[in-house]
Amino acid sequence: MVIILGRHGVRSPTWAQARLDRYSAQPWPAWSVPPGNLTSRGYELVKQFGSFDRASLAETGLLATQGCEDATKTYIWADTDQRTIASGKALAEGVFPGCPPQVHSLAERTNDPLFHPAAKPADSDASSKTTKGAGQQTPTQQHELLDEMQHVLLGCDPKLACSPARKPALPLFPVASDAAQGAPGDSPLALASSFAEDFLLEYADGMPMNEVGWGKVDEPQLRSFLILHSDYFDRVYRTPAFARLQASNMLFHIERTLEQAVERKPVDAAIGPTGSKLVILAGHDTNIAEVAALLGLHWTLDGRTDDTPPGMQLLFELWQDEHGNNSVRISAEMQTIKQLREMRPLTPTAPPASEALMLPGCAVSRGACSWPDFQRIADLAVEKDAVIATRPN
Repeated sequence: MVIILGRHGVRSPTWAQARLDRYSAQPWPAWSVPPGNLTSRGYELVKQFGSFDRASLAETGLLATQGCEDATKTYIWADTDQRTIASGKALAEGVFPGCPPQVHSLAERTNDPLFHPAAKPADSDASSKTTKGAGQQTPTQQHELLDEMQHVLLGCDPKLACSPARKPALPLFPVASDAAQGAPGDSPLALASSFAEDFLLEYADGMPMNEVGWGKVDEPQLRSFLILHSDYFDRVYRTPAFARLQASNMLFHIERTLEQAVERKPVDAAIGPTGSKLVILAGHDTNIAEVAALLGLHWTLDGRTDDTPPGMQLLFELWQDEHGNNSVRISAEMQTIKQLREMRPLTPTAPPASEALMLPGCAVSRGACSWPDFQRIADLAVEKDAVIATRPN
């Protein structure tokens, strides 16, 4: 069986345009959907990913190549945002065209602790430790990218002298300080991370290039800015203190769901009914980053390290060999920037970027971690006080 922890598809910026405009010399582009909602193009891109998932899982023998029988053995749980519920529906439609399984969730806009636990570490705890992933830049490199970002926000070319016609109400650098200083949500690095993501959303949603970063952000520049986004995630969501509190509940339920498949009988806190072949969790980039940090997982896909773009998937595959021994394979898959921009269909000859992930502390055999090893590593990683054992399946 397979568990897919996926990020929602391309959405509009979560900030209202008036708030964004305070940081730029020119107005940000208008979107056709409310802030934070999945776009129609985002829906289609996730649906395309679902079609590829169906073909890929059929190739392994998990699902039939066509038909609806396996839809009854698929369980989808989504977070309560419009973008996650809609992404779950898009993925379901892609995997099972004509007979998509129901997308389960709590009431829309309520808090689901599977995706958003209430407990948060103190800011000092979150900033004091880091996994120091390969995506982090030196302070000098980071400041250079932040300066390029400020130029774009001022309406100037990223690396040229800048004389803006109008200055924004709130500059990226309110005071001369370290990029990481300030409250977690309003430090220069945090702001630049958010703006880099917004440029990616403009690009992936197919906006004309003269609207992507006001015509100042082409694909190479976008890739550079996305380093800031990865750096911010590395400093916050991938810190041990933050990940342990935020991802323990999710990892606990993933482990119990796999255990239910191993035992072939109901297991408390498992997601979905016994006998499920495919369980899909439609969540956020933060969920993927935090679970990955908790397990010590890293990837480099499409030239970017530990990035979590729209539609990305973290897969947990449970396998059994001819001797009845169970093992777990973990992989990361994402549509490349070009695939997002061009809405390229995903096929076996043009697949998404993917990488098999190595789980630290696990003896690997045939590219997989034995079930006892995976269970031991997951149990040690989980903060028991952060777990909510019940699930409203």
